[in-house]
Amino acid sequence: MKKVLLTTTALVMTAGVAAAEVSFSGTAQISLTDDNSRTYTGYTSISDDMQFTSGYDFDVTVSAESDNGITMSGGFDMGGGHLVDYDDDDRIEAQGAAVGSMDVAVSYAGWTLKVDQNGIDNAYTDDAASQDASLSGSLGGLSLTVTADLEDDHNSFSASYSMGDFAFTASGTNDDEANGDASAFSVKYTMGDLAITYKTADEANDAEDDSSVSLSYAVDAITLTYTTIEPGGANKDFGDEWDAKVAYASGPLSASFNVDEADATTMIAEYDLGGGVTAFAAQHDKADDTTDLTTVGMTFKF
Repeated sequence: MKKVLLTTTALVMTAGVAAAEVSFSGTAQISLTDDNSRTYTGYTSISDDMQFTSGYDFDVTVSAESDNGITMSGGFDMGGGHLVDYDDDDRIEAQGAAVGSMDVAVSYAGWTLKVDQNGIDNAYTDDAASQDASLSGSLGGLSLTVTADLEDDHNSFSASYSMGDFAFTASGTNDDEANGDASAFSVKYTMGDLAITYKTADEANDAEDDSSVSLSYAVDAITLTYTTIEPGGANKDFGDEWDAKVAYASGPLSASFNVDEADATTMIAEYDLGGGVTAFAAQHDKADDTTDLTTVGMTFKF
């Protein structure tokens, strides 16, 4: 549903020097948004009602390949204004990354080493402290990513493996959101239109040791999902928390409705207008009214 179109320019250097390929991609957006006068990092709402927002995020990647198949690339991003993250963090996010650092990656035989000081997500959760380097690739049916921050002796990993109708994932770190050890495991079984997923986590903060069982069933263009959760902490049981979702996708239109045990609801609709342009509307009605969000707008991906 998310289509990224790359505009590529080939820069050919003098004889004897490899040709470099420069790729440009990004997102531009306009919206009319009410974020309930919220204040968070990088942004303070200017209105307690609907307000106009606009912004862009622009990415540049330069790459070249050696005669023996080693590919080296470097990239940076820049931005300005504000983008509404209506399908993840439910907030208006300030853009404007300074072009002061570049992530550099070296790839060979299906493996990629990436280096970006304090710029790589922790493989267990991107809410934890950033890492400096990562190595990712696949071995047989196993996909693996490991990250490291040598100065602070922090590391993380994620791995996934598929075998027939089963899919397994595992991840861990010694620096989670509570600055301690954490690990998680999940197994998914797909049987025709029905998928069953079990997940469990063991974190430094016991209150985050959630376990869950999710059932997902697809009927033509509609997918129904129900998740029962056993929250971390003492005296908690499966069903104390739950999520239910109905999703629809057909042609250019997609829509979803989500509700949980606290009667928090999320409604999102998107319509693909072609050419990388998507119209959207979303409403997040949370149990805590201070985190509500209502937005309509258009996004252009290129």
